[in-house]
Amino acid sequence: MAKDIALFNILTNNLLAVAREMSADMLRSAYSTVIREAADASTFLADAKGRVLAQSQNIPLHMNSVSSALTGALSKVDTSALTEDDVIILNDPYNGGQHQSDVYMFSPVVHEGKLVAFSGSAGHHADLGHSAGFNLYARDIFEERFRFTPMKFSLSRDWNGGILEQILRANLRLPKDTIGDFNAQLVANETGRRRIHGFVDRYGYDEFMEVSEQLLDYAERAMRIAIEQIPDGDYYGECMADDDGIHDDPIIIKVKVTVQGDSMMVDYKGTSDQVVTAINCPIASTVSATYSALKMILTDPTVPINDGAYRPIHVTAPKGCILNPREYAPVEGRNIIIMRVFQSILKAFEDVLPERVPAQGYDQRTEINLQWQGDTFVAISDELGGGYGAGMYNDGADLIDDPLGNCKNSPVESLEIAQKFFRILRYDLRPDSGGAGKMRGGLGAIREYEFLKDHVDMTFYSDRFKYPARGAKGGQDGATAYLKIQRADGLVEHMRAKGHAVLKAGDRVEMALGGGAGYGNPLERDRKKLEQDIACKKVTREKAQELYGYEG
Repeated sequence: MAKDIALFNILTNNLLAVAREMSADMLRSAYSTVIREAADASTFLADAKGRVLAQSQNIPLHMNSVSSALTGALSKVDTSALTEDDVIILNDPYNGGQHQSDVYMFSPVVHEGKLVAFSGSAGHHADLGHSAGFNLYARDIFEERFRFTPMKFSLSRDWNGGILEQILRANLRLPKDTIGDFNAQLVANETGRRRIHGFVDRYGYDEFMEVSEQLLDYAERAMRIAIEQIPDGDYYGECMADDDGIHDDPIIIKVKVTVQGDSMMVDYKGTSDQVVTAINCPIASTVSATYSALKMILTDPTVPINDGAYRPIHVTAPKGCILNPREYAPVEGRNIIIMRVFQSILKAFEDVLPERVPAQGYDQRTEINLQWQGDTFVAISDELGGGYGAGMYNDGADLIDDPLGNCKNSPVESLEIAQKFFRILRYDLRPDSGGAGKMRGGLGAIREYEFLKDHVDMTFYSDRFKYPARGAKGGQDGATAYLKIQRADGLVEHMRAKGHAVLKAGDRVEMALGGGAGYGNPLERDRKKLEQDIACKKVTREKAQELYGYEG
């Protein structure tokens, strides 16, 4: 521990506060609804070696992959030559990134000629050239988005009208939104850099560097203590996604977790092979999802989320499986698979940690991308969640993004103000969509869009249309999801969970989001809670009688 315990606590908590301040600045400065409203963005501080110290805790999937992105970039960048005019940028899924929509930007903090830290941010960009929206049939990542291999650029020379910004603008359908969001990331990075300079000026370079190292060690000790509480042995988990969007075979995720003392080995041998569609999951996403699940169930929320916490955990996945695809398999829709990774980890520990592992939730990011070319090109990315699984002592939350995404609901008003080619007719919770149980699963919802213009291009990806969230300890499964199009001429089309459609004026799209599973025997549910469910129309009277034995 640091020599001065008070200083250690002050400085480490200040680092977390700065990461949150950076996030607030980024969200307030952003142009697109996907960042400004849904908060699909993250901010963080890393040390000079690229190890994450503090994060804003917006998007867990972003947070736990920052180190692989930054350390990978630093292996290709001369750190001794970095100045505060430099910015490191990357989104390459095969060089530390996840999918190309998520762009990482890192700004070095240099104090009196010494590299102290990095101030960084990640944001989801709806337009980065190439395919508009989600291209299920992309043959490789080059058909998905503009690709940044890890590189540095000069802020003064290459941005603000420089060659990098010119190249980007020339390849964007929405240059105002995308360049505006890039600038929001740079604003957040500058906030972090100013604050780090303030800390070093106040406490000194040596003290700051020592405390940073001790913060990583502190998190490592906490994780090792947590792992030691689990009996040594092998723990197995399995979960499956519906299909790849073309074929009907399910995609199986298998995991073996080996606990030995205060360390843990996570192996995904036996998982399904990579697929031809754009739902493969790069290794950085696999590792991040694994870390997120283990951090959730093993440690107290007060334990810092930094690189030290994951030193005792080693993750492997066979090359060529869907969790570690060969270069350059398409990966834009990897959200479909990452939550099955998350759930396989939880499944492995449901018996040994029953108080910490809830029943399965809908736990699936449903993303609907809508594009329309009028006087200008307009693109909207609507990110939707569903019901969370019930726990041993609590009902599941209603209508919440998957635990790895953690995005906010985009308000209907914001979406309608941002464009003029559709409106939202309905956004209601789905009664009875939460699995019955002593503790009830969270509810999904129905979101219905009406289109006002012809030639609207819709791409989408989701899951759990076939396989619902499974109940635990006698609880019932949650409801599956569905997507249907009501054409203006009366024709109804029931869509697969992943795909594409062209819409005309008068068409309606109904997206029904799945519910979380129940926990425990429904007959044991507290009657007052059940009556409240009925009064709030979360459970219909018919289902209360059928599933809960309600006689009121």
